[in-house]
Amino acid sequence: MQSDGSSDENGERVCGGGGRLEEEEEERKMLKRRISCHPLYGFLVEAHLDCLKVGLGSNNGKPGRSHKSDEKTRHNQPSLSMYSQSELDHFMEAYCTTLTKLKEAMEEPQQETLAFIDSMQSQLEELSGSQHEPPQPPTISSGERTE
Repeated sequence: MQSDGSSDENGERVCGGGGRLEEEEEERKMLKRRISCHPLYGFLVEAHLDCLKVGLGSNNGKPGRSHKSDEKTRHNQPSLSMYSQSELDHFMEAYCTTLTKLKEAMEEPQQETLAFIDSMQSQLEELSGSQHEPPQPPTISSGERTE
């Protein structure tokens, strides 16, 4: 490792490329602030949570999250500060629409499955001649032992 105080093309002191990483991190933070302050942000979060709820099948699950990033992909991305406000508006609208469509597409098979199960249950009840009653637990007298 050399610590010769090299400079980049702008004459700025470079320490192992850390200056560019700090600049990218600052751009990411700025973009995150712009997104979180956007008028559609609340709807986007709600739509995302709705998709997660449908995917989990209940409101009690906790989705796992992965924060892995690919260095090659990071270097090929355009500068985050290049995104204009209108591009952000279009992105937010498209993302919200996509999430809403995804939720609907995820709900459809679940609704079909529930309808099928209800239909099968009704048919089984008709065939057996009984109405849906919960099974009674077996009663055990005090003189009997269970093995």
